Amino acid sequence: MEQFPYEVHSLQVLNISDVIHKNEDHFGVWPPSGDIDVDLSSHHGLFWRGMRFLSKWSCRVLEIQPVPLWAQGRRDPFYDRIHRILPVLTFHEPGDPSGHRHVVRLSLTQIRVLEKDGLVESCSLENGSPYPVRVPFSWEIGCDFLDLFEVRGVRRVHSTPRHVEWESKDRTASYRYYGNDLVERETRVSIQGPPPEKIDPSKWSWVLALKPGESLSFNFQVKFHESKKRAHSLPKGPSSIQFSGVDKIIRNRESGFRKFEMRWPELKTSDPFIDRCFSQAIKDLAILCTPAREGLIPYAGLPWFSTVFGRDSIITGLSTLWAYPELSRTILLFLGRMQARREDPFRAAEPGKILHEMRTGEMAQTNEVPFGRYYGSVDSTPLYLILAAQYVDRTGDFLFLESLWPVIERAFSWIQRYGVDPRTGFLVYRGDTNGGLVQQGWKDSEDSVFHANGELAPHPIALSEVQSYLYWAYNSFALLSRRIGKASFSNSCGKLALQLKKRFLSAFWVPEMKTFALALDGELKPCRVRSSNAGHLLLSGLLPSRMAGSLGKSLLDEDLYSGWGIRTLGNREARFDPVSYHNGSVWPHDNALILWGMSRHGLSHAVERLSTGFLDGLRYFRDQRPPELYCGFDRRVGEGPFAYPTSCSPQAWAVASLFMLVQALGGFRFDRGTFVQGVPALPETLSEVQIKNIPNFAKGSGFESFSIQRLGNKLRSSLF
Repeated sequence: MEQFPYEVHSLQVLNISDVIHKNEDHFGVWPPSGDIDVDLSSHHGLFWRGMRFLSKWSCRVLEIQPVPLWAQGRRDPFYDRIHRILPVLTFHEPGDPSGHRHVVRLSLTQIRVLEKDGLVESCSLENGSPYPVRVPFSWEIGCDFLDLFEVRGVRRVHSTPRHVEWESKDRTASYRYYGNDLVERETRVSIQGPPPEKIDPSKWSWVLALKPGESLSFNFQVKFHESKKRAHSLPKGPSSIQFSGVDKIIRNRESGFRKFEMRWPELKTSDPFIDRCFSQAIKDLAILCTPAREGLIPYAGLPWFSTVFGRDSIITGLSTLWAYPELSRTILLFLGRMQARREDPFRAAEPGKILHEMRTGEMAQTNEVPFGRYYGSVDSTPLYLILAAQYVDRTGDFLFLESLWPVIERAFSWIQRYGVDPRTGFLVYRGDTNGGLVQQGWKDSEDSVFHANGELAPHPIALSEVQSYLYWAYNSFALLSRRIGKASFSNSCGKLALQLKKRFLSAFWVPEMKTFALALDGELKPCRVRSSNAGHLLLSGLLPSRMAGSLGKSLLDEDLYSGWGIRTLGNREARFDPVSYHNGSVWPHDNALILWGMSRHGLSHAVERLSTGFLDGLRYFRDQRPPELYCGFDRRVGEGPFAYPTSCSPQAWAVASLFMLVQALGGFRFDRGTFVQGVPALPETLSEVQIKNIPNFAKGSGFESFSIQRLGNKLRSSLF
């Protein structure tokens, strides 16, 4: 038999029907049935602090899995209401000479809501027939305590078999695992309702008798614990569990959301669909924003990135800065606290560098992966400086800038001491050989930086968009530092900006392509590859106006523009793949940044065309929510964009892209807290946009309202 030399890698495909919920550091993934069973779907479960604390949570009636009924419309983000039925049951009444078989209908209703450290679930089994029934009922439970990285397919360094201890008392059971990080993790399950007749480590069992029309209810409470101290048994004496009411938890969460929603401006357009998308984005950010010492910090996305990512947080902050500056303030303070203070090659940390990502869980704590606090991104640090500068422009809060100054100085010090290649003055990165990231721009797949012939570029690598970020940071602080009396710092930044601009335009421009190279490799050879990276150059002021106009037009050529958005890679490039993560897909945040750059240069026609495709694609996605990414196939009549199989949703910088889109359409900006009108642009499908209650810091606690109207062939923008 012929042998083929291929190794098949697992693909954790998220089903579009999967239900994903989050509450702070706890998230869950389950199918519409509500039954969690990792033997059927390995990525399902309840995850807390980087570990899976519940791997089986499944009920059976007559050993049958009830069938879910699909509710039409959008799901509630705070709880899951699951309706299920049993197949039709029939029985023959003993002694009935007619032989007639009676029909029984049983139904099950579950209401599931995540707490920040567990789960509360109510379950009601109803007999909808006129006959009494007596049926076996069981609840299957399992806790495998797998690290999230294991669930995603990363192999353990220490692959010793897990030993999960189990004990039960009264109506409570405990599952405990003592990890290699010397932390004991526990899942404790308690029940309120009819006492089970049998409890064992994998199943709780009853035989339930229901009268005609009667229902029986159970309340389950699951609590997660972590401790450095090992517990040896459940507390002595009867269990005294304080059950949290499902309705009360839901009301509290809805109340918290309403308070969050009231902090944001209101969008009203001539297209109610756009208004719903904007409202959904606020809901998604309410779920993703997680309490920290400094305030609410956005987690990157669900399910696999339910933690802080530096780059993602910063771009989320930039996207929402015009609407809700408080979020950016928290991001700046949090990432400033996490700024690297010492060298640690394993974590790609160097003094002054801004965080890439942070993880909890056993593998992070035992250094099996370097991502506990990992600093392997070349752009998080200049992007942090840009957000700090943009925040001051947005709010006029120079006192906050001065309080942040030590962080800013350390960030600039890292750029000069560790980041800049002395040969060129470009900001570069070198591939991580310690189990971290080989590529350290936002496209961090191993094969994302290459030459026209497909060969991977040798390190150190200078990405084109990173030089634009660096120029933006230099230029911003040349102005801001002078305003707070730091003339020497201002002069230094101004000189570095001019030098960088001159070198960049010479080294990265590829005349025959009429665009900029993806990168310079370690031998200073340009990667002559058409990519969306060049679109980020429009953001910073690095490009002369004529060059910016030419670039904006070229980004909408058919090799890059799919009709739904700009692809990460041109479709004629050697490594183009429309179903790849970074080599041909379409990313909403990438397109939003390009739209903002086009708007900053007054490229109205390009903004109109790209925003039209972006919004057209959005109409096909579930819950009017842009996913993390989608496939880069060409737009065809009768088809929407194809979902990427492992795309996270919601993803913070994806849903925040709608806010950046609104700013790009409005063309507005801010100067020391003052709203400044620019050149508006609207897709043909929109005739009017109104934004109410934009915070105006130049007026103290006042607000602005802004509108764009299409009058014939012209657009008029005004404050009202």
